[in-house]
This record gives sequence, structure tokens and C-alpha cells, in this order.
Amino acid sequence: MFEEIRRGRKQRKLDRQAGEEGTRRIASWIHVYRGDAEARIPHDEAKLCADMAKGCYSCVGKSHSYNGVQIVPGINAMMMEEGGLDRMDYDPATGIATVGASVTVERFKRFLIKHDRRLINSGNYMKQTVVGALATGTHGFGDRGVMADAVTALTFLDDSGKRVRLTRADPDFAYVALSFGTIAPIVELELETAPVEAFISTSHINRLSKLRELQQGTIASNWVVLPYSNPDDPVMMLATLSPCQTTARVEKVREGGGFLAPIARWIIKRYQKLDRFLPALRRPLQRLLDRLDLVQRDQIQTDPYDLDYLYDPKPGLASERAPDILRGCFSTTYTGYNLAFFVPLEKGPAVVKFIMREADGLRDLGFFLKGVISVRELPGTSDLVFAANHDGPVAAIDLFADPRDYAWLERLQRMVLQYEPETRPHFGKSALIPGFRNSLGENNLDRLMAIHRKHYPNGKLMFSERVRAFLQTGKPLPGEAVADAKLA
Repeated sequence: MFEEIRRGRKQRKLDRQAGEEGTRRIASWIHVYRGDAEARIPHDEAKLCADMAKGCYSCVGKSHSYNGVQIVPGINAMMMEEGGLDRMDYDPATGIATVGASVTVERFKRFLIKHDRRLINSGNYMKQTVVGALATGTHGFGDRGVMADAVTALTFLDDSGKRVRLTRADPDFAYVALSFGTIAPIVELELETAPVEAFISTSHINRLSKLRELQQGTIASNWVVLPYSNPDDPVMMLATLSPCQTTARVEKVREGGGFLAPIARWIIKRYQKLDRFLPALRRPLQRLLDRLDLVQRDQIQTDPYDLDYLYDPKPGLASERAPDILRGCFSTTYTGYNLAFFVPLEKGPAVVKFIMREADGLRDLGFFLKGVISVRELPGTSDLVFAANHDGPVAAIDLFADPRDYAWLERLQRMVLQYEPETRPHFGKSALIPGFRNSLGENNLDRLMAIHRKHYPNGKLMFSERVRAFLQTGKPLPGEAVADAKLA
């Protein structure tokens, strides 16, 4: 509780500095990456070009994914979300929308809804910029789950401030459209949209062994497991989507639990709050729910004007309402530090069980996973080289822990990568380590860096030390602690 209050005060202090130029503290989501930088606010493209000419710079979006790869202490930080690059256009003849680098996902979605359109897919964090979300591989779930798949053209500025526009027909496009901050500043995106649409959303409480059976006939799936339930067949909460026109509505099902069932359902309804404010009860509550062996199925029709998950029965944002574990449990990112990576789709359940066993073995060291292990399934494939599902369908696995415990999550990620070498990174939320290079392809990474050097020959565009180490591009930057300590 006191830790949350402290973090809240720190975040409010950062928020008060928004819109101010000059030296200030810049922090990523959950403050894992942070540092003092010279904030520059691109009120227009001319100001952005002028600031770029002043020396080394990075481009920082708004919280979440983009900051994780872009915070570089001690240099000019282009605060894109605070700037004036806020163009939003929609062409009804083609269904193509154009969006500037200062526009957040939420703002853009509200704009599209006025035209009865929506993004083809999106993550559930609405405050990050559209450009930042797409550049770092942010995804939803289902077919075409990676947001960047919708991009048809993009425009960025090179080292000299000259505009460069790439379309899908350009051979560099498949590398640049999802380039985790190595190509920036992207000032505009053109992307496909889809008409607003209602779905039938079915939510289940069941066992992981029932996953494939319950997914039959659905078009998208998102599921979580309770990490301290039965490691052989854990308690699972599953949300699936089906088209409204082809799905027959089914009655609610609520079984199991015996005379304790009302207590168990009371816990489930309030699980997020209990997990957040009474973490000591996390494991015993999950063990209790496991023993009660509840089965539940609820079905609703989603509102076509829902802004975040596409399985919400009301318009707007789910964050504007009280959470419900059967729907809100898929947005646990505000409760702790989040680390994410991708594994081949068919390996998803086995990897989750592996993580459960390894995490439970760390309890004696004081480490606990927070709440749930979340999995979003991306069954399609992408032409974008660094998209999670470029090589085939994947399961996106999200782990959560208290911020002070994020190093344990990195350890779990390394262990998964050791046993499943096809594991791919989420560029905004993974610990970017050299071990991921093989799954992405050494040739692909070399090609990306050749494109980078082509457009930034003077080396002005900087990216974080995590990315530099991952790309093997040299020693720490001036101003970094290790350089100050004379270790480089």
C-alpha cells in the first residue's frame, strides 16, 4: 500500500513536468527505465528538425512500450506525445486513416469512431502514442493481431530532417514498419481501418486442459491462468470472440464449489482488488479456488463502439468502470511490472506450466508472480520481419510482478528462452538480450542496422542501452553510469 502511494507521488511529479522543455526526469512505464534528459517538444515539424540538428537525440512516446526502448539519459529527448504532430485524417473511399506522432491510441480511436471505424487490432493501453505502439510491436489478439500489420505507409525524418516515405511496395518497409525505435522520428502513419462491429464474447472459468475444446468455432482467444493453482492442470479464465451473425447464444453455466460456491464467486468478482491490496493472500486464495473446481460460462454481445478490448458490453473504456475478472483480468498491467515475450502457439500451454513450476520454486526467496499469467493468441502470420508472428502463429505470454521484483521475471524469460529457442521478444516489454538474436535472424538484424545507417549516417539517433546491447552496436553512451565509472 505504501509502495503504491510512493509510486503515485512520483508519477504525479513526472506528470506535472509534461509540456516543459529542459532537463527533467523521464521514466518508462513502472519506472524500470528512467533518467534525466533534455526534453524537447516538437510543436511542429520545423521545430522537430531544428531540435534534431542540435545533436544526439531519441524519440519518446507516452509511457508503456515506446519508452522501454527509447529512454537515453543525458541526451535530447523528443517528447513526441507532448508535441503538435497531431494530424488525424480518414479517407472513406479507401478506409485508410492518417495519424501523426503526437496522437495517442485512445484519441485516435475516438476519432475513428466518429466515422464508424476502428483499428483492426490494438493492445489495451490507450495512453501510448499510435506510432510508439506500432513501432514496438504492440498487439491485441486474433487474426492480424500485431497493430503494425495495418500500416500501409509511413513517413519519417532522416538525419538531415528530410522526409522519407515508405509504402508496402518498398523493400525496406517490412523492416521499418516495426523497428522498435531504430527508425525514428516517424512523423506520420497511414493504416487500414475496419468498420465498427459487434461480437459474441464468451467467458469461461475452467481448466487449461479444456482450452482447445472451448476454442472451437471462435475467431480469437485470450486466456489467463492462476499461477498458484494446480501446475498439472491450472485454473484458466478464457475469453473468446465469435461473429454475431453465426453464433447461437447459450445459457449461463455456473457449476462446482459446493456450499462454498457463493464465497468463491465473491472472491472471483473482487479478485483484482484482493490481489492488489492483499498480496499475502494471493497463493492461498488461488489454492482455494483450485480445490473448489469451479466451472463458469458467461456470454454477452459486445458493443461495437467499445474502445479497448472488443469484448466489452458497453461503449468507451473498461478502465472507466469497476473491473470484472472475467473481462478485466486481461488488463492487469496497471497492477505491477509487466514482462512479455512470444512462443510458438502450440507451445503456449506447456510454457505456462513450466513458468508456474519455476515461479513456485522461488517462493522461499520471497518472489511471487502477481495475479495471473496472461496469454493472447496470434494465430495468423505477418509480413513484417520483426513482428512476433512473422515465422508462424504465436502465443503472447505476459508475466506480472511487483516492480521491485522485475529481475525475477527476466530470469524466468531467460529460462524459457533456454528451453524454447524460438522465443521472440516483445520489444517494449521484454528484457532485450542477445539470446533473442537467433530467433529474429542475424541477417535480418544486420539488414535493419544497414537501413538505420543509411538514414542516420551521422549517428544522431540514439536508442537505449538495452537496444544497443541487443543490436551489438558498441559501448555505453557518454553520460551512462558505466562510462562515468571508467569501465568502458
